[in-house]
Parts: sequence; C-alpha cells; structure tokens
Amino acid sequence: MKLSKSLLGASAAILAALSAPTAAQAGEISWSLGADLVSDYVFRGVSLADTAVQTGVEAGMGDFYAGAWFSTGLGDTSIAAGDELDLYAGYGLTLSDTISADVGVTYYHYPQGGGLFAEKGGAAGTYEVYGGLAFDVPLAPSVYAYYDLTLEAFTAEGGISHSIPAGEAASFDLGLSVGLVDGDGFSYEYGSASAALSKSITDNASAYVGVNYTMNSDDALNYSKILAGDPQDDLFWFGAGVSSSF
Repeated sequence: MKLSKSLLGASAAILAALSAPTAAQAGEISWSLGADLVSDYVFRGVSLADTAVQTGVEAGMGDFYAGAWFSTGLGDTSIAAGDELDLYAGYGLTLSDTISADVGVTYYHYPQGGGLFAEKGGAAGTYEVYGGLAFDVPLAPSVYAYYDLTLEAFTAEGGISHSIPAGEAASFDLGLSVGLVDGDGFSYEYGSASAALSKSITDNASAYVGVNYTMNSDDALNYSKILAGDPQDDLFWFGAGVSSSF
C-alpha cells in the first residue's frame, strides 16, 4: 500500500510529484523507477508481510503524475504470498512559496483475492482517495487525509522529516509520523520513526539503507483482521533500495 510505507518514502514521493523536472513542466514526460528490499512490509502500523521485494514506476507531466507499485512477500508467514499491486494517479499544485497541495486516487489490488476489481469487503482490492499539504519550512511538515471507499475507512496522518549532510553526495535522513484510522467497526492509532543513509550514485540515481520502528494501539487488532495482517504492537524493520529518474 504505497502511500503509507515509511515517512521517508512518502516524503520522497511527494517531493517527486510536486517538484517535476523542467522537461516535464515543458510538456515532456519524466520517469522515476525504484526497487526496495524490506524486512517487513508495514502499512499504517500493521505488518502485512515478512521480507518483501517492492518495485515501482512513476510518470509525471507538469503537475500530473501516475504510477504503479508492486510488492511480493518472501517470508513463510506472508499473507497470500504478500502480493499487492497499487495503481495511482494524482495532481500536485503550489499554493504559495511554502505550501504545496496534492490530491489523487489509488487502487489497491490483491491478486490472490480473486477478481480484478474491488469487491465488497476488499478481498480483491480497494479504492482510496487522498489529499494533503506539504510545507517548505524547517522539518518539512506534511498532513494527509485518506478515505478508502471500499472499507469505508478514514485515515489521517502527519509527519516531519530532516536531512543531515553526511559527506560527499550523501545524507542522513530522519523522519517521524503519527496517524489514526477510523472505519466501520474499527479504529486505532499508530506511529513510526525512520532513519536512513542515502547516497547519490550518479546524477540520476541514488541508494539508501535504513531502519524503521513502528508502534500501534491495541485496537489495531480489528483492522489487521480485515487486512489479514499481523497486529504486532512494536516492530523494528529494515530496508534498502535504489531509485533513478530521467
């Protein structure tokens, strides 16, 4: 479920969407590619899979962007092999010198759920709309709201991040996020902290290694039953990946 992986990943996606290259603003299409290996796939405070490989591609033209993101679990306890395909599209716009907005829609598809489109209960997939604000001020705060039309679930999430230079073409990136989920018969809160070392490989490619800590309230058990996830209260998980844009 792409839009809430880690705060660092979400921030990168927001910045990419709202800061398209000059070529894209001139009417050309820009592309971004990424691949990650994570020790646990955590979505809004709930573990959905053990070790997973996750890949994505995104295209941008001006203020519009669209992409696809895929995750497949490698662990023995990964639910339905952890397979998930997310298709999303959105529009980012600048409201002022320091405030940017972002709106869009995501379709979460689970191949093992049967069928192609979302079904009642979300076994095959769910549809979600989202909107958010990002602030170009110290700690880069952001606030987002999501509404899953299939699960009838509302999510609010806020976060901050900070990047510290760590040598030539490298940085140490820190992030914190908190959120709440309120749905039909379930509600809970969650929080996460992340730290990653990022390094530019070329002008258009970079790599990172990072660690994340996630916690949630006891009520996450009800939501995890819907997602068939693992409601662990505290979870450390690691990630590494590469990305490129052109």
